[in-house]
Amino acid sequence: DKKGVSPCRVACPAGVNAHAYIALISQGKFKEALEVVRKSIPLAGVVGRVCYHPCESECERATVDEGLMIRDLKRFVADYEMKIGREKAGPIEITKDERVAVIGSGPAGLACAFDLIKNGYRVTVFEKAEKAGGLMRYGIPNFKLPENIVDTEIEYIKEMGVDIKTGSEVNDISGLFNQGYKAVFLATGAGKNKDLGISGEA
Repeated sequence: DKKGVSPCRVACPAGVNAHAYIALISQGKFKEALEVVRKSIPLAGVVGRVCYHPCESECERATVDEGLMIRDLKRFVADYEMKIGREKAGPIEITKDERVAVIGSGPAGLACAFDLIKNGYRVTVFEKAEKAGGLMRYGIPNFKLPENIVDTEIEYIKEMGVDIKTGSEVNDISGLFNQGYKAVFLATGAGKNKDLGISGEA
């Protein structure tokens, strides 16, 4: 860490500390670099493949020669961990009495569950589909985002202590409150295309 916030980090929607993990990569500290990424997001391998990388256009290195390939470096440390084998992530100690329900296991739902469990809340994710991942799994082609990457990242979140119930459609949010959940986060995604209202689109 150093004083101030780098332009690449400001440009990142998740606020990932890019200058920190890149500095660690340059020192060969790949595990520590991935830990920096995971302070902000749980999906390093996914983001390292499919993020639109607004950070790169703000990279200060461009004032010297050219910007760094920040997204690819994130992918590198995630893939490095997969190659050498990963230690289990948890479980995280539960310090809060309140339980939280998350509806949807796409990136928003998983990121919410990740933040909540890190803060000591017991979290249950309800997913209608038979496998977790949302549009990461069902909307992005496998050649761009291999399914085993999605599986690995979800397993990491489960190891932290997040309970993910697949094949569990929620039709009544009030029922979750009746079951004792104190809050519900809706992360149902945008799985349906917007109709254009033109002839022949169906």
